[in-house]
Amino acid sequence: MNRILGITGSMFKPRFVGVARAWPLVFFFLATIRTEAQSGKLPVAVPLAEMIPKPAWTTPPKLVVGIVVDQMRTDYIYRYWDNFSTGGFKRLIGEGAFLRDMHYNYAPTHTGPGHASIYTGTTPHDHGIVANDMFIRSTGKGLNCVQDDATSGVGAEGPRAQRSPVNLRSSTLADEMERRYEGRSKTIGVAWKDRAAILPIGRTGDAAYWNFEDAEGRFATSRWYMESLPDWLVRFNARRLPAEYLKGTWDLLLPRERYHQSMPDDNPYEELLPGVEHPVLPLDLARAFAASGNNMGLLKTVPAGLTLVTELAMAALEGEGMGRDEVPDLLSVSYGGTDEIGHATGPLSLEVEDMYLRLDRELERLLTGLDERIGQGGYTVFLTADHAGGDVPEYLKSRKASAGYVEMAELSAAVDAALMQRFGTGKWVRKRVKEQFFLNDSLILANKLDRAQVQDVAAAAVRAFPGVADAYTAENLVRGTRLAGRAALVQRGFFFERSGDVAFILRPGYLSAWPGMARQGADHGSVWNYDTHVPTIFFGHGVVKGDVVRRTSITDIVPTICMILGCSLPDAAIGEPVREVLQR
Repeated sequence: MNRILGITGSMFKPRFVGVARAWPLVFFFLATIRTEAQSGKLPVAVPLAEMIPKPAWTTPPKLVVGIVVDQMRTDYIYRYWDNFSTGGFKRLIGEGAFLRDMHYNYAPTHTGPGHASIYTGTTPHDHGIVANDMFIRSTGKGLNCVQDDATSGVGAEGPRAQRSPVNLRSSTLADEMERRYEGRSKTIGVAWKDRAAILPIGRTGDAAYWNFEDAEGRFATSRWYMESLPDWLVRFNARRLPAEYLKGTWDLLLPRERYHQSMPDDNPYEELLPGVEHPVLPLDLARAFAASGNNMGLLKTVPAGLTLVTELAMAALEGEGMGRDEVPDLLSVSYGGTDEIGHATGPLSLEVEDMYLRLDRELERLLTGLDERIGQGGYTVFLTADHAGGDVPEYLKSRKASAGYVEMAELSAAVDAALMQRFGTGKWVRKRVKEQFFLNDSLILANKLDRAQVQDVAAAAVRAFPGVADAYTAENLVRGTRLAGRAALVQRGFFFERSGDVAFILRPGYLSAWPGMARQGADHGSVWNYDTHVPTIFFGHGVVKGDVVRRTSITDIVPTICMILGCSLPDAAIGEPVREVLQR
């Protein structure tokens, strides 16, 4: 039997006189080794370094693909499982690691904050993206989370041209890969939505491409990244796929009897898509496009929009030569159509179910493309969602569940009334943004009031309003330490420069409402499980397959990927690597 030994003479060097008695045995041992080596039974020399197994992180994947599904609930995987293909979600879960109890550890849960949190490994409290559309008290103006008035469009113009990651306050996975590999990594984001393409790639990543929703439905970028579009994207836009896709029909992928939706296809709880009288499938896309005023934004509400994003992702892979060398690259892909249809019809609709079956087939196409271009085992994928979503309150009420709407105009009036009663006449509520109130700074200063006291009175008025679960003051959220429960989630979603004086949460099953709003469709943004619980799957190089059923946080995703890559965590990351996922 061959024996492999690593021995040096220094191992037997006597350190005191008594050891000298051992030398005869040492000479006999070495002579035996030499004899066996000469006979071919033993290698002449085995470097000690070769006997130590290499850590997994010394051979990173050639490509990391981050997939974010907009507004995906974990229970969609359970409900739709039998109708999925073998190559999409079933392959990801069968060969990968499925984290079944992952949650957002902050509120509010929206697209901008979600994408930022996934890729920074931290929460709005540190990265500063507190909402899709924020209010800046110092200027008195609104600010889109990726708005940048100092830049302009490249490849197209319009309202979506002045966009960049300038408002992001902490580094992302892409930023850390750029540093780790000295700028040689290719880090690219593709999505329909601007914020979904931009925020994952951070401030030093290579490029982000999103749809400008112009007459041609072109994907383009801004001068933050470059002065001209790459040739591959020019060729992609020249294919005019958006117009081509809007000539067809959205019909069911499978026979109707195979679907599991809880609500009938024709019901009063869904918003109508353009050009239809009833919220049912099939949908004539050409007719809907004409009824929308030829608005290319229609594509983000139908399955063809998913197909378009997959095509763009594969064009970027090929055009940029991603994953072709030993330096890891990053491709961020975000599917937004699932969010648009979720808002319009709710999570129990036929349309949402069919959208996810279509997404499953797009994932299969993407994985097949990665196998062909990179090779199985050469890449790592993670898939998650930027938030989940709740049911339509009117539907829940019809089932005798606890649900309803809170009229925001009435709530604002109640807060104003309470403040006037305590501090005098005036317009005390300056602005409401989602579930936050900004108070009138001028009135507080003019009356020489203690801001914390004014906030307390306002929060008490909010807390007393029907349908409100709780309210918190900025003073409490900023100065309070180790807040627990729901308060901790609100605190992690609070960024002083961009958050209000009072933050509040509604009771489970309740949504904000305003005069004239139809009681149809659904929303997200709360602290409750139906908004925070999202699926997460790791797949491919460096991943140990299996289920993880303990509670994990969305901020754990990037630290786990960083362990696979062997690179630094983003600067403000608070998550922990999921050990069960990692190969040793």
